[in-house]
This record gives sequence, structure tokens and C-alpha cells, in this order.
Amino acid sequence: MNSVASVPGLYFTAARPAVEPSPLRSDVAGFIGRTRRGPVCRSADGLICKPIRVEGWREYLRVFGGLAADAVMTYAIRGYFENEGGIAYIIRLAHPSAKEAEAQWPTGKLDDKGNWTDDSPQAFQYTNYRIVASSPGAWANNTRVTIRYRMRGASGLPVVDLSVIAPDEPTEYMTGLSTDTLIEEVVARSQLIRLIPDGPKATSSDPTKGPHSLNWEFTLNGGVDALGPDQTPGKQEYLDAIIKMGDESEVALVAVPGLYDDVKDEADQMEILVRLIEQAEELRDRMVIVDVPTDKEDRENEGLAIKQVQAVLKWVGDLQNENGMDFNARRAAAIYHPRLSVPDPLGGIRRPLRNIPPSGHIAGVISRLDRQRGAHHTPANAPIFEAVDITQRFDPAEQAQCNVAGINLLRCFAGNWLQVWGGRTLSAEQRFIAHRRLIHRLVRAIRRVAEPLVFDINGPEMWLTLARSITTVLLEAWRAGALKGAQPNEAFRVRCDEKLNTPEEQDLGRVHCEIELAPATPMEFILLRVSLSGDGRLEVFES
Repeated sequence: MNSVASVPGLYFTAARPAVEPSPLRSDVAGFIGRTRRGPVCRSADGLICKPIRVEGWREYLRVFGGLAADAVMTYAIRGYFENEGGIAYIIRLAHPSAKEAEAQWPTGKLDDKGNWTDDSPQAFQYTNYRIVASSPGAWANNTRVTIRYRMRGASGLPVVDLSVIAPDEPTEYMTGLSTDTLIEEVVARSQLIRLIPDGPKATSSDPTKGPHSLNWEFTLNGGVDALGPDQTPGKQEYLDAIIKMGDESEVALVAVPGLYDDVKDEADQMEILVRLIEQAEELRDRMVIVDVPTDKEDRENEGLAIKQVQAVLKWVGDLQNENGMDFNARRAAAIYHPRLSVPDPLGGIRRPLRNIPPSGHIAGVISRLDRQRGAHHTPANAPIFEAVDITQRFDPAEQAQCNVAGINLLRCFAGNWLQVWGGRTLSAEQRFIAHRRLIHRLVRAIRRVAEPLVFDINGPEMWLTLARSITTVLLEAWRAGALKGAQPNEAFRVRCDEKLNTPEEQDLGRVHCEIELAPATPMEFILLRVSLSGDGRLEVFES
């Protein structure tokens, strides 16, 4: 990182091109929970809570750091990328009391008139800066920051060189930084620290005066994940993050791997899951991957040991029958079980493996198969990479019970990797994940072709344009094998005419279309009703 050049010459600055999200994609996952570091979503701070888009494990490491022993979501996200998930949106949560590690950097002293003293470097604007970790948490404690001041750098002007050595992080070097007011903006590019002016401003300065060079070394401390023990993100932090994740049109899979570690109250856990699933159903373009709570694998009730599978089945039944959840919303969720044993480099020799929820790995499998085969293929009978074993096995009778309950089991076959052994949603009426994800893909495509027409004249010409655009999307799905039928007219029908769009509806600025389609499996037709309002809102109803 270099300051703005002040001498003639050729300079090069590398900048990544702006990323344009693609709402048509159905292979992008969103994760909500704790990470090692990175931007935090905290409603108590009044901050704009925005998911961070990362492409691959390398970029995730740069923005959020690596694995954290107390944050199971970091292992789940690693599993997502190891199973060839391509892009992820991350919302990092933290307890409202989390604080950044910091240190004070006194650059010099002022006399009574506000001028620099003779023994102070007069090239700085302020007498003191705060060196603050880039994000809250204990991760930055014991970070060493070394600063070297030179009165004359390569350009002949005062410059500063910084090195930042944080525990378990690559060392950062920033050389040749100008000492003017831009220094805070340049340091803001660091992934590890920020520089905040925190002292009187000198009334005058002369960069040619003062020491020719100075060296400082500071250690950052005071960073905490929470002020008290067992203080983790709570229900409100999760609910706020769910709203923000819903605003990301590119997200098609959502998981909360660390929910049960963060929120201990079962009623709160259920409320968060219900809200997440209902949001997915309202948007009609995403699916929630649900983990089973860890304690359901080993539970006691009224002093009597309950078989593990019975505890899981009871919990799934409670979720399906939750009074606060819309009946149709269950088709927007898929449950995977049991947990996975994965390599843990933080466990050392004594604990080389760690048991984690499977949602991150499963999201990676779905993302991989989506790009390889399409959203209409069932994400089952597929290998799970970078997992060693499963935590629980089932006999044939237990497998049958789980299948009936809508639980997608993970199986371990000798010589055949770990595999996803099921492709069902939580709904008993609309069972198949492939069916739901096909609908999600079509809804995304319909939105793309319908929303630009919102300002067109509501009449036959617009209806024809909308019907033709939707037909093009369905033809692509039919050619890809997502729809049944030897001919397109056997696979789908699109209707957008004066019978649906009566004069009364036109006066209200509404446009209605009906779409009938037959997925390859199951074989029955599905009816979609598309409604476009004058204010640009597109609604899709399914029956």
C-alpha cells in the first residue's frame, strides 16, 4: 500500500472489478452466525447490517479470518467451500458488548501555543492516534504494530512504514505512507487495524523540523467477544440479520450452523428457524438448510433415556407443527442429519476431529451439483468431501422413520465416501427438493423478465411481451430436462390475456399471468400465478 505518488513516474494500482450479483443464480449460499473476525452486524450499534459477499475460501480468510474454536460456523463455511461451493454471503454476529482491541500512538507534543515541540516530528496532523482492531473480538489481542517514521522518504517527503503482526494472521506491511490527512484512509485498507485521530491538532507544522527518524512499537489489547461469560449473539441479533439476508437477491441457500451454540432457549431457537423458513417461503426463491440440535442426539426425559432417533423425530415434529409457522412454509426447508466429523487443525494431537452441523457441507454439495447439473436435479447420492465420518448410524427401521418424517440422512458406505442420502423438504405434501429448487429458479427468471416491464402500458402488447419472455425461460428449462413432455406444449402453458386482466384490474395497475408446468418429477402439473403491480412489486403464487 503506497501513498499518492508525488514524483514523476509510472505508477500502477491493482483494483478488483466491481462485482455484479446475478439474481438468476441458484447456487449461492448465505450464512448467519459468529466468525473469527470481520465486520459485525449489531442492531444495538445502529450500524447498517449488510451481508459480505466472498468468492472462495481464500477471500473468506482475508475478510473473516480462519477457523475459531468457539465458532462452529467457521468450520461449516470451510466445508461449504471444500465441497466446491462458489460464492457465499456472510453475516457475522457478535454480542452487543463485544469490543475492539486497541492501543494509543502518541506522535509528539505541543507547546502552549499549539505548535509542535522541537523533539516532535512535525509532519503529522494530530498529536495522538488510536490504533484499533478492524473488528471487535479477542482475536486481535497481542497484535504487535511497529511504526517507523522517516523525515525523507523516496519522494523526499515524510513517510511512515507500518507492520502488523496479529496472532494466527499473515503479517501486513504498509510502506511509504504519507503523513498527511490521508494516512487514516490508506490504513483503512488493512484487514487488521484502523487508525483514528485522537488528540489535539497542531496549529502549524514544518515537515523539515524534528527528528529524522523515530520508531514505535505497540501491542493491542482489550478486545473481547463479550464482557461476561457465555454471552453470545441472541435472538434479536439473529432476527435482524435474517431481514438483511432476505434483501440479497443472489442468495438461494440459507444456513445458521451456530444457532444452537449461540441461542440456548429452545423457544427462541424455534422462533428464529420459523422466521427464516417463512421468509424463504415469502420470497419463493431460496431454501433453508436446517440442522438438528446437538442435544437431540443424547437426551433424557423424565429420568428415562430416549433413543436418539426418537428425540430427533420429536423435535422435527415440533418444528413441523409449530403454530407460528405458515403451513406452506415447510416446503422451503430441508433437514439434514446427523452431524459430521471433520478434521480440526485447532484440536491438536489429542482431538484431531470435531463434530459439526452438516448444513455448511450440504450447502456446498447443492451448490456444486447446481452448477454441474442444474437446480432441477435432486441433490442426493452425492459425495461429501472433507468429512471423515458421521456421528450416528441408523438401522433400516430408523431410516424408514426418518424418511417419512422428511429427514435427509447422511450415510457412510465403506469405500464410497460419505453421501447425502435423501432429497426431501420438510413438507409432506411437496416432498422433493428438486421440485422446490426448480420453482425457485423459475421465479428468479420470471422476476428478471417481468420487472423491466413495470412502466409499460398495461395492455395486450405488454401481455404478449410478458408471456413471450416467460415462455423463453420455460423453453430453456424444458430443453435442460427440467420439465417432462416430448413437446413444449406437453411441459408448460403460459396464459396472459383479457380474461385474467379485466378492466378493473387494469385500472388498478395490475397484470396477471398463469403458468402451468410439469416437472420431470413429480409428474403432476404445477400452477403459478404471477402478479405485477404498478409500483413494481412482483408476486408469485403457487398451487
